[in-house]
Formats: sequence, structure tokens, C-alpha cells
Amino acid sequence: GNTDRLTDAYIKGLVERGHSVTKVYLGNMRIEGCRGCGVCQRLAHQCAVRDGMEDIYPLFAACDTVVMASPLYFWTITAKLKSFIDRLYAISVDDKYPQKDSVLLMTAGDDNDTTFEQPIRYFRLLNQALGWNEVGLYCAGGCTGCEKLARQIDKVHLENAYKMGLEL
Repeated sequence: GNTDRLTDAYIKGLVERGHSVTKVYLGNMRIEGCRGCGVCQRLAHQCAVRDGMEDIYPLFAACDTVVMASPLYFWTITAKLKSFIDRLYAISVDDKYPQKDSVLLMTAGDDNDTTFEQPIRYFRLLNQALGWNEVGLYCAGGCTGCEKLARQIDKVHLENAYKMGLEL
């Protein structure tokens, strides 16, 4: 949908700038939420849950920048993205996480001043808590997507995301 198109525009800029990109689409993956069982902290940082995160952990370890993209669902990121974030606990050592740069890309139908307030606040809190460095944030409001498969994102958003990718 619109978030995928926004992400692809950003990736296009990254690739043109010479960055290597691996795109992971969480929507098609089975990723459970963290169970809070603590097994990962007792057993060499291996999560007890066996699902799509097993494929993501090595990609995460190898990357220097994490780009999170999400449509706005009930004033925040999707449950799948939240589950991915929660499951990063498995790799923490003494509540410390690998240093990463981070980017948030979002889309929403609304285009009000407060539309993205909550997810931006969460993203910044996440960066602070994990010790990550925010290097990009783009929120595209005014996107449509509920009417008979019609996805509509303003070309200005796609161009801005592309330019942002060029600047990283």
C-alpha cells in the first residue's frame, strides 16, 4: 500500500547513494509478541519463540541502520512492528542494545497537526531507551487506502522520501 510505496521511494534514494538495503516486509511474516519469559536472558540471547524473527535477527545484527515503516493504526505503529521491537529484548545484554541509526517512515489517512504525535513520541523514546541515533523521520499524512483497493499517496511524499534517502 501507501507505506510500501513510501518505503520504496526512500530505498531508491538509498540505493542511488550506494547503500546496501535489505527490505523485510513484516506483514507477510509470522512474528509473535514477546512472552516476557526471560529465557533469552538466561540462554545465550536466544529467543524461546520460533517464528520469523529467527530470520530477522542475523539481518539486524549485520545492519547499521534500522528503517521502520508503518501505516498509522489507532494512533500508533502496527502491532507487527511493535512485536518486532519487543522481540529485540532477546539480543540485549544487561539492558544494552547494539548501536544503530534509526529511521521512521509512516503514512496515515489523516493530515491533522496531531496525527503522528503518538508514534513520533514512541519512536523518540525507543531511540533514547535503546541508545539509538535518530537519523530520519518522515510522516506522510493525507493518504487514502480504504476505498476499493485505491491507494493514494501524494507524489510530493514520494519525492521527499526519495530525497531523504539520498541524504542519508
